[in-house]
Amino acid sequence: MRPFVSQVFRRSCSTLYGAVKRTPRPALAAIVALALLAVLAGPILLRNVNAAKPVVPYPHELARVTFAVAGDVIPHEAVRAAAAAEGPGVQGWIALFSDVADVFHNADFGFVNMETPVAPNHSKGSKPFMFDAPLALPEALKASGIKIVSFANNHVMDQGWAGFAETRDHLREIGLLFAGTADTAAQTFQPVFTEANGIKIGWLGMTRWLNGNRNPDAADQPHVNFFPYPGESGGASGADEAQVLAAIQAARAQCDLLVVSIHWGIEYATAPRSEDVEIAHKMLDAGASVIVGHHPHVLQPVETYRTADGRNTVIFYSLGNFLSNQSRTYVDGLMPDKDGDPRDSMIGLFSAVRQDYGPAGVRVELGHVGILPVWGENNRNDLAAGKTHTPIIRPVLIDREIPLLQARLDELSKAAGLDASAPQNSAPSLEDHGAAPPADKPSPPGQLTPDQQKEFIAITSQLKLLTDRRQQILARTGDEYVTDPPKLTAKP
Repeated sequence: MRPFVSQVFRRSCSTLYGAVKRTPRPALAAIVALALLAVLAGPILLRNVNAAKPVVPYPHELARVTFAVAGDVIPHEAVRAAAAAEGPGVQGWIALFSDVADVFHNADFGFVNMETPVAPNHSKGSKPFMFDAPLALPEALKASGIKIVSFANNHVMDQGWAGFAETRDHLREIGLLFAGTADTAAQTFQPVFTEANGIKIGWLGMTRWLNGNRNPDAADQPHVNFFPYPGESGGASGADEAQVLAAIQAARAQCDLLVVSIHWGIEYATAPRSEDVEIAHKMLDAGASVIVGHHPHVLQPVETYRTADGRNTVIFYSLGNFLSNQSRTYVDGLMPDKDGDPRDSMIGLFSAVRQDYGPAGVRVELGHVGILPVWGENNRNDLAAGKTHTPIIRPVLIDREIPLLQARLDELSKAAGLDASAPQNSAPSLEDHGAAPPADKPSPPGQLTPDQQKEFIAITSQLKLLTDRRQQILARTGDEYVTDPPKLTAKP
């Protein structure tokens, strides 16, 4: 019996005992019954009174806008060949994004860094470290759910000033929004605005690298937002820290939530430069809520940062390569893990949420932050070995691929008479089941055919690869952000 009940019960019993001698027996029985009922029901009635007190749950969510952001899209020659192998024109490029397109379609705004000009009329050709892409690439990005791209990076001038301007024209014609450039020098560092569900989002793009190039001499020609590292501008003029922070403050005053896209850092470095960490925090304190970084071609950490005015913000220091031909010869288990880093990637997820705080007012703040681990599939080694003649280069969602591979491995294990639920390292080898029968004879029960044995080995190897790379990704970004991939709609 609870202490409260015990104390009340003892006091009640003492009172009743004193009244026993002067109370008739029939009346005494009634009094005892009522007293016991009051003692036992008291706590229940007290709880009901407490439960009846109104509770006002603040904040109330009024609206939400969702985002999916990914890294560098680079049209290496092998990538162009993989697109051509999938089909003519835009259809071939769409196929390269087919395993991830639903993520962008499910978001209100999908974003990538388009690290190439699109300048067929002013093309000087494509070669290592100098890119150009067909119109089919941005058309495929739009068809795959991308609504805005960064066109502020070290390759935007690869086809000259004319190619830079032509690319902007094509993006407008296609209907693909782009951040990081301006029509004139006077209009640089002004944001692009998007709106959904009554929430206005600002996008401010910039690059810290131009590969030794610079903006046009004429102020009335298109410019890229250039924010060079001090002493590393290659002689080109650009904005300084004070100008950039002032631009962020001005942009934030015009929207509900501001996203900064920035091309920065050191290629293949797995951690940000110390000065980039410092400026990132200043950008967030100035009014930005999200920083989307790219250029290193490998993943860097994800950081949540609490601003001086109490806002929760996030920095994706580097999203890695989303589509490229880098690290094409990597072999898991034979080469150092770092050799596969340029094929590790992620899709960053976040939301802008309009919250009603009742008497404290309404504000838009950063919502759920998540990541989807991505691997850059590339069959260059199989091509070199003559095992296939069709190139494949595409990003795949690791946490979607692993269950599919495991399900097929379980089927083969069952066919071989193995316990599919047993750990793989404890399962008997295929050799334990005897040599495979000739290809023209059926396999006996409990034995895999030669083709099934090859498939078993291939799937096991792919599972190990994806598991290893997933561990590498989460060790870099932090596993607290990992999110389940969206479920695919079953085909009729």
